[in-house]
Amino acid sequence: MNISKSIKNRALAGLAGVGIAGALAAGGAGLASAGTVPVNHPGEPTVAMTITNHTDQIEWLAGATPGTGQWVQAPHEMLAPGASETVTTSAPNSSYETVFVNYRIGAFGPRATYNVEDMQGNVNTAMTGTSGGHYFINAPQIDSGYPNVNVSYDLW
Repeated sequence: MNISKSIKNRALAGLAGVGIAGALAAGGAGLASAGTVPVNHPGEPTVAMTITNHTDQIEWLAGATPGTGQWVQAPHEMLAPGASETVTTSAPNSSYETVFVNYRIGAFGPRATYNVEDMQGNVNTAMTGTSGGHYFINAPQIDSGYPNVNVSYDLW
């Protein structure tokens, strides 16, 4: 009887392990596509910008433009310390898209500019940076290229 319970417990533990592994794989797959934007026309540019505020100041929206595109998820009016947001755009019937999001760091602080240019042969974040103070944006991580660009920014 003891042997029977041991085999039963091992079988249940094995099934539980398979279930946990499946859940982790599904969760990981969901995370990998969290920053993507639905494409309405093949080849149309889309942008997903993940912005993380690592400072102790609130970032206040100072202005933003989706370039030749339109907002799918516009930037928030404020981004709290330690918070992240994903801003998304789509440019139907266009071959390129240049997106800018500008935040003021604190009530009267310097400006943080998040930029991505999404065009064939030239995906870049060249206009990204801060306008002063001791803040900086790590070199943005471009995770995917034209036409569906995913990029991550970290303000410190």
